[in-house]
Amino acid sequence: MVSPKTVVGGGGLLLVAMAVLLANPVTAGRPAWKWLVEPSDVTLAFEEEPTTSENLYPSRRQPVDETYRLPTSTAPVHYHLALRTAIHENNRQFSGTVTIHLQVLEATTTIVVLNRRLTIQRAALHEEATGGTVGPELEQPTFATDTRTEHLTFTLSRVLQPGSHYFLRIEFQGTLQNNNNMGFFASSYLDQNGVRRYLASSKFEPTHARSAFPCYDEPLLKATFELEITHSMSYNAVANMPMVGTPVPDPDNVNYVTSKFQVSPKMSTYLLAFAVSDFAIRTAGQQTVYARSNVFDETAFPLEAGNRILDALSTYMDVSYYDYMPKMTQIAIPDRGTGAMENWGLVAYGEPVLLFNPAINSYRNKKSVTTIIAHEYAHQWFGNLVSPNWWEFIWLNEGFATVYEYYAAQLAYPEGEFWELFTVEVIQNAFAADASETVRPMNWNAGSPDEIAALFDTVAYDKSGSVLNMFREVLGDENWRAGLKTYMGARQLDGAVADDLYAGLQAALVASGVGLLPAGVTVRQLMDSWTSAAGFPLLNVYRTYGGETETDRGVILSQERFLSNRQLPNNHVFHIPYDFTGGNAPNFTPSPAQFRWLSSKAAKISTSVPDNQWLIFNRQQTGYYRVNYDAHNWELIVAALHDNPMQIHRRNRAQLVNDVYNLARADRVDFALALRLMAYLRKETEYAPWTAAGSALTYFHNKLRGTPNFEHFRLYVNRLLADIYPTLALTERPEETMLQRYLKQFLTTWACRVGYGDCLEQMRQALVAAQQANTPVHPDVATAVYCNGLAADAGNDAFVWVYEQFKNSNNQAYRTVLIDALACSRNPTQLSSFITVALGTGSEFDGMLATERTRIVSAVYGASREGVDAVIDFLSVPSQVTEFVQRLGQSALNSAVSNIASRTNNQQELDRLNALLTSLGSNVSETVANSVRATVQNNFNWFTTLEGVVVTDFFEKFATTPQEL
Repeated sequence: MVSPKTVVGGGGLLLVAMAVLLANPVTAGRPAWKWLVEPSDVTLAFEEEPTTSENLYPSRRQPVDETYRLPTSTAPVHYHLALRTAIHENNRQFSGTVTIHLQVLEATTTIVVLNRRLTIQRAALHEEATGGTVGPELEQPTFATDTRTEHLTFTLSRVLQPGSHYFLRIEFQGTLQNNNNMGFFASSYLDQNGVRRYLASSKFEPTHARSAFPCYDEPLLKATFELEITHSMSYNAVANMPMVGTPVPDPDNVNYVTSKFQVSPKMSTYLLAFAVSDFAIRTAGQQTVYARSNVFDETAFPLEAGNRILDALSTYMDVSYYDYMPKMTQIAIPDRGTGAMENWGLVAYGEPVLLFNPAINSYRNKKSVTTIIAHEYAHQWFGNLVSPNWWEFIWLNEGFATVYEYYAAQLAYPEGEFWELFTVEVIQNAFAADASETVRPMNWNAGSPDEIAALFDTVAYDKSGSVLNMFREVLGDENWRAGLKTYMGARQLDGAVADDLYAGLQAALVASGVGLLPAGVTVRQLMDSWTSAAGFPLLNVYRTYGGETETDRGVILSQERFLSNRQLPNNHVFHIPYDFTGGNAPNFTPSPAQFRWLSSKAAKISTSVPDNQWLIFNRQQTGYYRVNYDAHNWELIVAALHDNPMQIHRRNRAQLVNDVYNLARADRVDFALALRLMAYLRKETEYAPWTAAGSALTYFHNKLRGTPNFEHFRLYVNRLLADIYPTLALTERPEETMLQRYLKQFLTTWACRVGYGDCLEQMRQALVAAQQANTPVHPDVATAVYCNGLAADAGNDAFVWVYEQFKNSNNQAYRTVLIDALACSRNPTQLSSFITVALGTGSEFDGMLATERTRIVSAVYGASREGVDAVIDFLSVPSQVTEFVQRLGQSALNSAVSNIASRTNNQQELDRLNALLTSLGSNVSETVANSVRATVQNNFNWFTTLEGVVVTDFFEKFATTPQEL
């Protein structure tokens, strides 16, 4: 058990609030899950070491086991599902009856559906009566479940003939899963009186419907659904469809009612959804938002955004959502993490990505809420109206939803600048994951549930979104929309494969009469070169200088697959759409008519751009590929950026920064070139190029911190900030755009991180002033002020004041901001106390989520070296290690130790780590200990690699003779 601690700082005793916080004994606990999360500026992310091909995606390298697939002898037509739950009493048992109207496709003596851990009590086969209703019982088949394939097989005494229809009635019981965001699961929250309340909701994608009721749980096997749920009369039920009338009293229990819902359109089992809760409801038009009553005020914005986004998408797609569904409901699940699920007509979210309180939530929260609603609403067409035939084509869902996550948000809020973030948040993020030798292609089959779940990765989301948007730009948005309408019209309420999309787009191009494709090449051939091949290309651009006329000014183009850590022969040819502009007449506006195609490994083209003017390919980075240039053209680009960066489009400036850094990391260009190019940032005033540089700056910071070379790097960053940082206003300015606020937070974070000017002192003063006035700072500057103010030692009063805001807040997004801010403290006693909070029990800590507990620890070691030392000190006490593992789990301990190793850069820090490993002993496995030591050795070895030598030499020269560089 962890002993209560007293915080002492600056000569003062612990304030009363912190004493109460730490006076509770600490006992054991449990872990959690998340999906979409906004990266934090206040923690320094460490890149993972390259993984060998044997360890990356091992399950995807196995042959697909088709025994997991259902036989094709029968298929569902309609489900009538009746469920009964007592979740209001925290009773985790539920019961149900499902009657499946099925059709026979092949002669069979068995009916096979899917079942995961449900207890089947009895089953009966009924004939179909006149009018398609349930007829007399024919027999009660025997049944058995194969726990490996999850096949529930009903064996009959008769042969069912093709073309016949039957009803299979199954009675079953199950257990609500424990807040794991899978299947039919239980959640809870504390109401305004501190009383814990319980609810049950569903999340079935990809293979979890079978854990709530026996069903044909494959995406192509669509049917209509008729649902009824019996529950406490003090609770309400909500589902995909509107309720039929009002709840009906339950004849078996006067305290229960049955909510019955209208029949749904034909849809996949993974889209069925329902929830039973005591939530409050906000309504506007045909949309509603459900949330716990003590956050009801935070539902106004998501309701407004939902209406605007759904209307914008309906107009854009020229297919109205309300042609298929009569209503839309959004529901905020209290402890669901930061994920969301696009269930048709009932979209479910974790609270942080749906609820918004303008008094405490920032522009970043509002952006996340807006874009995630847009992502889920895009699925109402891409996934719900048209579903993938099989999970192999999950990119037909997630790739489109990723594009329209940003595009639809922009349509709904034209002033919002959401589309400006697509390049840096989607395309460049996809590159990072897609540069591995062993990454999968977009089309990739899967058999088992684990293999299927593994397909929901960066390839499905960001890469697929990037590739689809590339073709949207190349074909033109008008042709694209026409093709999508044809595709959806042909496959509505059914499944689709990639060829169906290609056919729709091809038909639209034929109808338009515009020749945008290479001669003799179809949309299928073009797109298949991207969807069926792993990775992405590097376009090499080498100019042949010396010609006096345009025909003499040649450019040799070649393509190869880009890998982050090696160059390998590859015969695959991507059909690469390219465009370019030059310094003599810059034009960075993409146009479908101006794209050309590289459909071979290499080709030579001509250009009118003079030899002394730069050439830049991939205007506004619409294409999903990196670009490398010959040395002279790189020098022309560097000179142009340093002379007047605004002559190059901001997205291309971000592209150049991201490309040159990653080309240097892959040994394609000299690192000195990358660092000289990035030095132009001193004149940069836009967010995209700065955030593109963020990964490079973080990489160097992590490599050099704690070493003699760090001061040189610090001077480099100080110099980059010298012109722009003084122009920033600490206070919130209403006239600032969203991107200006992103930029201000980014620059402030880096200025304080490297000790630029009076950054830390300004933040300290702002925090102390806010604390003394007992007035929280504006949410748009809260992260910067709270984190950096505490880092600058604003004192115990300020620390406890921020902690009290965390303790008293019901808003999960704001609580996360405050966790990250509190972890920024450099005071060892404050940090130790905060880690203790992660393990706390008793009424003081009842409202904490498991994800918040683990985030406290990761935020502490992620914020600073002082945080790393605080975690080491905490884990060096054996009794605290025991409590740590009991409360947070072994994985949290392994992760903490591994992250300490990542942040170990010198001998003194290594000595501390070795002492910790000795103290931990058998609490960490030998495998973890060996991995930790290897990580540290790699950190040390980096300084004698070519990259390390070039980088440290550059920073040293820059620090001593900056005018010469």
